[in-house]
Amino acid sequence: MMKNKSVLKAISTSYTLKSGAKKISRRQILKGLIVAPFQWGLFMSAVNAREGKRIPDMESGNTGKTYPFITGDQAENLHAPNKPIGKAQGIFPGRVSWVWNPAATNPDCTNKPVSDKTPDVKNDAWFMENNTSQKIVDQMLAAGLSSMTGRKNASDVWDAVFRHHNQKRGKGKIPYNKGEKIYIKLNRTSASGGMGPDYRRLEDNPLPLACETSPQIVLSMLRQLVHEAGVPQEFIYVGDAMRNLYQDEYIKYYSEFPRVNYLSSLDATHGRIISGESSRDLIFYSDNKTVMSGAGSDKIYKVLEDAEYLINLAAMKGHGIAGITLCAKNHFGTQTRRSAAHLHPGLKNNNSRGYGYYRVLVDIMGNKHTGDKNLFYILDALWSGSDWNGLPVKFLMPPFNDHWCSSLFMSLDPVAIESVAYDFLRTEFSYPGHTVQHILDPGVDDYLHQTADSGNWPAGIVYRPNGDGLPMAKSLGVHEHWNNPVDKQYSGNLGKNEGIELVKVFQNV
Repeated sequence: MMKNKSVLKAISTSYTLKSGAKKISRRQILKGLIVAPFQWGLFMSAVNAREGKRIPDMESGNTGKTYPFITGDQAENLHAPNKPIGKAQGIFPGRVSWVWNPAATNPDCTNKPVSDKTPDVKNDAWFMENNTSQKIVDQMLAAGLSSMTGRKNASDVWDAVFRHHNQKRGKGKIPYNKGEKIYIKLNRTSASGGMGPDYRRLEDNPLPLACETSPQIVLSMLRQLVHEAGVPQEFIYVGDAMRNLYQDEYIKYYSEFPRVNYLSSLDATHGRIISGESSRDLIFYSDNKTVMSGAGSDKIYKVLEDAEYLINLAAMKGHGIAGITLCAKNHFGTQTRRSAAHLHPGLKNNNSRGYGYYRVLVDIMGNKHTGDKNLFYILDALWSGSDWNGLPVKFLMPPFNDHWCSSLFMSLDPVAIESVAYDFLRTEFSYPGHTVQHILDPGVDDYLHQTADSGNWPAGIVYRPNGDGLPMAKSLGVHEHWNNPVDKQYSGNLGKNEGIELVKVFQNV
């Protein structure tokens, strides 16, 4: 039991539980830790059964790649633990900060649509104030930013973030300059079919109940940018330019920040503005239309073209075609066509399961707008689910033990944060309680192998996402898998001067 001390000791701060939340006991955590090795065995059995134990079996019908990233004992298991590839990024290279506070979410939330047939069912959605604590989410974001940068004072945190980012982009180690625009990109896919007149959220429709960017983390980010980073409201843009903002969340934001620019795809009414599109294509796909025949290149929304910085507030969840949808996949809503269907062949699908295929997410992560402008990387995992339109589900794996995920993930390394999120999702959704095959399919993390090391690019593919003929960087960050789902330790946690370091900031446990 000594090896589990890191889980129990990683409690940094304790706050008072909000009304309606249930305290997780030491007994519950220990029970989960005891069960976890058994669940991990089930998971690995499922992975091996799906992926095969021999690499040649996986190469059938592939492009002929020899998988140069697989060496030695990795040949039998592409998810071998603690085998980092790529060059770690960040103030603390490879660091991913995981903030977990079970009191942030109400375990008794029903999250069901209202129906005339069930008049006793009241509106009790996950994003409502009685189910997600704004005060605790504020604390979680502040703690995560501090952990990511190693700074305690909030103004020092943001100064470090801007200086690190600007130096990485070749602008010099300079701070934020007044007048520079910041775009906060949300995930609002549900607004395509879950919105009624006047931007009202449909209460009798399950789609608006799907897990997406939490309104609470949006408000927390606005508070940080305006009050701590010193960014004037009028230079901040918030929304999902392809979709919309629900009226209830707009009121929430506007009441505190009336001069912020709020986006809509419908009309410049109800306090919203519309973003136009770039005058020319600004993202280019490196398959030369051999995989995505209807793509080639795309315009992007002008709000991102004009912004100097991007904060991509993506939700952590599964996706039926991609396997998972995180920061990179959230940019399917940044290109300006009416849908992103033309990009779907570039994801993991029935014809490209496995490794060594063209992946459109690599181009997105390497693009100077959808990639380079990211100020830092954050995943909203307060309420996670199994699909793009799926309802939030309670996580069974330890330390959650049948509670909502109630987490935030933050990093300055774009590959590391998605690698960690993938480990969480593939482990959680392998549990018999809610096995989700599309997350377990081989090749879901192929794009992470390729963004970590250009040696893993498919034969005949050179990623040139900016239309200038130049290949993207050889490594955008570091990729590896944890040692096991109980300890959740990466190479950086094991004393090695390489790989990912997962810093656990546990609150209210």
